[in-house]
Amino acid sequence: MTRPLVLFFVTITVTLALNQAPADDKIPSEKCVASCKKCAKECADCSKCCKTDGRPECARMCETCQRMCLVCAELTAGKSDLAWDACVLCEKMCLSCSRECAKHDAECCKECAKVCKECASACANSRK
Repeated sequence: MTRPLVLFFVTITVTLALNQAPADDKIPSEKCVASCKKCAKECADCSKCCKTDGRPECARMCETCQRMCLVCAELTAGKSDLAWDACVLCEKMCLSCSRECAKHDAECCKECAKVCKECASACANSRK
């Protein structure tokens, strides 16, 4: 996914979320918000590391995961009716990012893979 397309998606999602009332029965619990914020930070750090060390695919994956985590945290904390969908996407994105990071031996990638798995689990648990 290209950067402009991701930014477009994030902008539209947040804009729509801020203009709609939540549907109480489809709002994930806020259990995932802290995990999403932690994951976003870890992904940002890993992306910088990967850019420096020549892992551009991993860097792009981490940047995308970072954005998705921030969107999920914002929508979930704001009890948006789009939070459920964002949480589903965040779980999938974090699992993909974790798989990509696990391919590399760098410490930043190992830590990012671990935090992404934890975030995916938190997103899944918040929808139970």
